[in-house]
Amino acid sequence: MEIIVAEHAGFCFGVKRSLEMAEEALAKRGHVYCLGELIHNSQVVADLEVKGLRVVSSLDAVPEGAVAMIRAHGAGPAAYEVAQARNITLLDATCPFVRRAQKAAADLAEEGYQVLVVGERDHPEARGIVEHTGGRATVVENPAETDGMELTKRIGIVAQTTQSAKKLGQVVARVIPRARDVKIANTICDATSHRQGAALEIARGVDVMLVIGGRHSANTTRLADLCADICPRTHHIESADEIEADWLTDASRVGITGGASTPVAAIEAVVRRVGTCRN
Repeated sequence: MEIIVAEHAGFCFGVKRSLEMAEEALAKRGHVYCLGELIHNSQVVADLEVKGLRVVSSLDAVPEGAVAMIRAHGAGPAAYEVAQARNITLLDATCPFVRRAQKAAADLAEEGYQVLVVGERDHPEARGIVEHTGGRATVVENPAETDGMELTKRIGIVAQTTQSAKKLGQVVARVIPRARDVKIANTICDATSHRQGAALEIARGVDVMLVIGGRHSANTTRLADLCADICPRTHHIESADEIEADWLTDASRVGITGGASTPVAAIEAVVRRVGTCRN
C-alpha cells in the first residue's frame, strides 16, 4: 500500500501565528482568556487550556483588567469597544487574510454597495465580516440563494477566506446579469487554494482519501467534500483512532491531507495508523 501525504497539509500561516501568540502570552502570564476557540481543533485547544487558556463566549465573562485574545477567525468591532470600556488588554490574533476580508467588506459597504459574503452564516469569521459592515452584509451559503434575493444594482462580493474559488465564481455568475455595477474582492486565502489544489490532485489518483481536521472546521469540511466528489472513499476524521481497517480493504494507494488547523503530529499519527492496516 502506498501512502501519499498532500504537500500543503496542516497548519496555515494564520493558525501558526495565533498559536505562537497564545503560547507566548501563556508563558508570560499563565492565564489568558480567548473569545471563542482560538482555532477549530479541539485537541489543540484542550492542550492550550491545560496551559491556562480560558475559552469564553463573550468578553462579559472576562474580568476587568484581564488579558484576552481575539481568535484567528477575528471578531466584530463591538469586541474591541467592550475591551476598551472594561480595560481588557486584547491580544489580536486575527489572521491577516481575515482582516483583509473584513476591510474589503467594510469598504464596499461604505461605498454604498449591497455586500454579499460567500460563506457559512454560523461561522465566526463570516459573522465578524458582516459585523464590520455594520450588519449590512448578507451571507450567501449556496449560490442558488441569490435567485430569490432582492438585489440592488450595485453589488459588492467578498468571500470567507476558506471558501472555494468555484463557489465564489458561481455566486458572481448568478449576480452579474441582475446588476449594473458588480465589484468583487477575491478574499480567498492563497493557502486555501493551494491546500485544495494539492488535495484534489492526490484524490484523483488514490483509492481512499483521509482528510484530517475538526468536524466543526469549515475549511476541513470543505476539503473533505471536494475530495469526496472525486474519490468516493473519502473519510473526514479528527484523529487516527477513528480509522477503521475496513476502509482500506483492497486499497493500493491512500491519500492523506489535513485542514488549516490540523497539527503535523495528527497527520503523522494517521500515517502510522494506516501503515499498521496494510493489506
